[in-house]
Amino acid sequence: MPELTHTCGKTVRFPSGTEGKRGRCPHCGEGLRVPGGDEVPAQRRIRLEPPPHWKAYEDYLHDRGPPPRPLVIPKNLMLKEEADEKWAREAERVPSRWYCPACKERMFIDQVVCTKCGLDFRTGHVIGKNAKLSAKGMAYLEEIPWLREARKALAKERKAEGRSRATAKLRAKAPRRRRRR
Repeated sequence: MPELTHTCGKTVRFPSGTEGKRGRCPHCGEGLRVPGGDEVPAQRRIRLEPPPHWKAYEDYLHDRGPPPRPLVIPKNLMLKEEADEKWAREAERVPSRWYCPACKERMFIDQVVCTKCGLDFRTGHVIGKNAKLSAKGMAYLEEIPWLREARKALAKERKAEGRSRATAKLRAKAPRRRRRR
């Protein structure tokens, strides 16, 4: 029974008697030829080349040399310190038993905005959209302990902002007095 590892990476097996015939790969749909008893199929080789000036980047990353010129570090390269910081931040996030009432995504402690759907848990509005949560969803959010303090802080902030706007409006409306000379 002939067998072939196709260029898409999948192994394709063919029934006996189909040697030398043409067909299509069932995985990717690309045309192929069933290998015969005496033929050896040519395999496509992938050669990975390091980016230009890789030696200079490597020396710079391991504190063995100056930054390469021009300083263009490969796109997906993450330095060890950055990776450690990212893992530390992820470890600090503590999941809670609460979930977002809009998309059912698990909430983390002290989270005030859902990262999946954009729902602001303090106000019940979806960020960037003209949508609001239902009364049942708002009642659910009222039970979450850390959101109580977050709502109070938001109200205090809005109140202070409102006072500063009102003062600015009054100053704009007030007639200006002329100075006597």
